[in-house]
Amino acid sequence: MKKILLPLFILLSSKFYSQDNVGTTNFNVSDRIAISDVIDAYGFYWDSNNLDKYLSLFTDDAIGVNYNKGKKVSYKIKSEEQIRSSQERMSYFIQNDMQRRHMMSNTLILELTEEFADLEQYMTLLTTNQKTNTEFVTPILYKFQLKKINESWKITYREIKVDKPLDLELNTNKKYRKGMLLPKRGNDKVNRTRNDYKRGINQQKS
Repeated sequence: MKKILLPLFILLSSKFYSQDNVGTTNFNVSDRIAISDVIDAYGFYWDSNNLDKYLSLFTDDAIGVNYNKGKKVSYKIKSEEQIRSSQERMSYFIQNDMQRRHMMSNTLILELTEEFADLEQYMTLLTTNQKTNTEFVTPILYKFQLKKINESWKITYREIKVDKPLDLELNTNKKYRKGMLLPKRGNDKVNRTRNDYKRGINQQKS
């Protein structure tokens, strides 16, 4: 009986990890690597203006949170409004020759089970403008929650806390929207009219 219970105890204990036992080896290595891959891809896909790949990292009902003058703002990352906002933000970077770099660093796992992960991530945001001037923008503290779906980890919650205001507000100013250079899904540069863009969003929903 003892021979059966001991392996069972080891198996169960390896399925849960929290910040209360930092340094222990009771976690699934494959899950930790896969989660790290998702967080790294988050930065790479955004910085390369690859909206399709970026959105593929999230569940359909994923929640985003940021702070506007100290006020917490929540939204659905895959809502039509937020997809439009993300695409317009990427187009602004392309149009103004701004290359963003999300430099991921320290990760703190708050909780990890077989199907759920909760973590905090330090990140340093850099921008290179007109290929000549690289600037430090701000440190950022991300909070991510992920869920394993069909053996693949997806982001269900993302919270952004900046140490100082960004050089470009998270919601692109409306004066830049009309006639903007919009990044085509798949990361090609192409000019679209406002109506063409709206039709594209509606087609994605259907």
